[in-house]
Amino acid sequence: MSDRIRAEFNQWALDGRSAQLEAHHHAFVQQMIEKMRIQPRERILEIGCGEGWASRMLAKLVPQGMVAGLDAADEMIHNARLQSTAFENLMFIWGEVEAIPWQEKFFTRVVCVESFYYFENPEQALREIYRVLAPEGSVWILNHISKENELSLRWVAELNVPVRVMSAEEHGALFEQVGFSDFQHEMLPDLSPPPLSSKTFPNPAELQRFRETGALMMHATRK
Repeated sequence: MSDRIRAEFNQWALDGRSAQLEAHHHAFVQQMIEKMRIQPRERILEIGCGEGWASRMLAKLVPQGMVAGLDAADEMIHNARLQSTAFENLMFIWGEVEAIPWQEKFFTRVVCVESFYYFENPEQALREIYRVLAPEGSVWILNHISKENELSLRWVAELNVPVRVMSAEEHGALFEQVGFSDFQHEMLPDLSPPPLSSKTFPNPAELQRFRETGALMMHATRK
């Protein structure tokens, strides 16, 4: 991940903006977790964990397992650790997805929420995810910015960092190239309470369509 992206998200942590991410994405992550059917002994890696809110959700579901959160922004990791002291089965690591600092074939799941489109080298990121996954382990990716929801592309112009937007079909081809099998995808609607107003979607009809189309969820299995 570039220094530009690291600096941007460090600033998000320092400004307190990262707290908004949980409010925006919690409903999607909850839907994804329900579909994952997580077992109590699982070992889960969350990539792009930010301040760790989703990692904490996952840690509650694996009392006999463990969760590790990875992020390239050191201020995010600092805040995640401060907010997670009550968890004995949760740890946070400062590092990059293109070179995950962990042994191979360890995790039963890898989760990536609203981060994959920031990766400069998505193929190398997937190769590293494949490396640290145990055989029959699975990767779960959630992207609210996607070609499947064309209205979501408005957000790209509001971000101060490069974004690589791919379709589900393009993701599937990349997954297959790396060695994953059983690639599947679906759209998850936004089930959170609707905002009173939206600067990005001032037209109520567009906002409703954006929410109904929702976020792209993808998953695949290591052979």
